[in-house]
Amino acid sequence: MNSGTIIKLLRTAEGISQVDLSEKIGVTRAYLSQVENNHKQPGLSFFKEVSKTFSIPLALLLADDGFSNSEVYNELKKILGD
Repeated sequence: MNSGTIIKLLRTAEGISQVDLSEKIGVTRAYLSQVENNHKQPGLSFFKEVSKTFSIPLALLLADDGFSNSEVYNELKKILGD
């Protein structure tokens, strides 16, 4: 599971629009959309802001750097309460 997909899952589970999230993390809605659709790979500062906004471990967003897909899935289930 890639970071764009994780961000989109978190955002939609919380009922937050792309506009609201982009304003909270300091990017444009268009940029956030590109990240969620895996057309852009943002830098660390972007991930830090998302991590802070959703109160999740930064490592979860950087899943390609340490978590297997099943570990990411299990963490998301815990966070989202499923």
